[in-house]
Amino acid sequence: MSKKNDANEETQEEFQDDAPVSPEGDDSLSELNFDVTDEYKPDPLVSSGTYHGVATKITFEPQKFCIVWSFCLHDNDGVMSDGETPVDGSYVYYRNWLPKPGDEDVMSKDGKKTKRQTKINMLMDFQKNLNIDISTPSIISEGLADQIWVGVEADLEVVIDEWQGRFRNSVNKISASKMF
Repeated sequence: MSKKNDANEETQEEFQDDAPVSPEGDDSLSELNFDVTDEYKPDPLVSSGTYHGVATKITFEPQKFCIVWSFCLHDNDGVMSDGETPVDGSYVYYRNWLPKPGDEDVMSKDGKKTKRQTKINMLMDFQKNLNIDISTPSIISEGLADQIWVGVEADLEVVIDEWQGRFRNSVNKISASKMF
C-alpha cells in the first residue's frame, strides 16, 4: 500500500472515531454542565480612540486583493469594554485594498472617481502616513516575503463598528508612531 493510501486510511479512521454517537443509552451528555444563556459573554472591545501598536504580521489575501496588517496594541494602559481585559496585548487589523482588474471601469461610491483611483489614493495616504513604500506590486511582494514591515510602530485610530449584527473593532486611520 502506498503512503498516500496509508494517510487516507488514517484520516478515514479518525473520522470514524469521531462519528456521532447516538444519545440513546449514552450518558456522556449528562457529564457536561453548562448553560449558554447564563454563561454567554460578548467579546470585549477596545473603546474608540487612538492607540499605539506594532505591526506583528502582514499577509496578502489574493482572493480579496488586499494586504492584511495585524497590529498588537502596547503602551496604552486601560481595559476593554468588559472592565477586565487589558487593552495592551490585544490585536486590531487593517486592510489595504489593492486595485484589481476591472476597477478602472467601476465608479466609487461617491461617483467622483473610479474604484482603481480610490484604492491608489488610499494606498498613497497609507504609505505617506507610515513612511513606508508600497508603491508597486513588486515592492509589496518583496516586503511581504521579507516581512520588512513587521515591527513598524503606529498610532491607530480604533473604532467600534457593526458587521452582520456583531460588534467589532476596526482601524479607521493609521499614522506613524509619535512615541518612537
